Amino acid sequence: MKLLLFLSSFLLSFTVLSQDIKVGKVENKVQLGDLVGNRDFAFGVKNILEEVVQDAGFNLNPNADLQLDVEILFFDVAKTGVQLGAFAKNIDSYNIIAKAKLLKGGKEINVVTVKGSAKSISTSTLIIDEGGKFSQANVSTAIKKLCDDIIVKLKL
Repeated sequence: MKLLLFLSSFLLSFTVLSQDIKVGKVENKVQLGDLVGNRDFAFGVKNILEEVVQDAGFNLNPNADLQLDVEILFFDVAKTGVQLGAFAKNIDSYNIIAKAKLLKGGKEINVVTVKGSAKSISTSTLIIDEGGKFSQANVSTAIKKLCDDIIVKLKL
């Protein structure tokens, strides 16, 4: 009897309840810059969003009733620099804004607009600064922050 009780409690402790969700359309609606209409950018955002959704404890299921759609509205890199004699400091700020919709059975439950950002700071003294180039790592960081904020604001 004790063995049966132990085994049943052991098996029940590993039972994890999670909700199924489907990551639907991720559309690139950026109007200015190099990424206008870039399908690869939308595909990358969708992949990162799927990872974040799974990290939040959801199961990805293409037949799920709950669906998450995202529209990428804005992407830009703001560059600022200060130079004082031989010292220079450059700051690149990567900003991305998206609108996310949570749908259940095809009906909108919640809509949020979220901003993600990442900064790159480079300094130099008497040497030519090699900073200020487009950084894939910073873009990925900004997208990851955006996806995390989507999950939090939609209260999933």
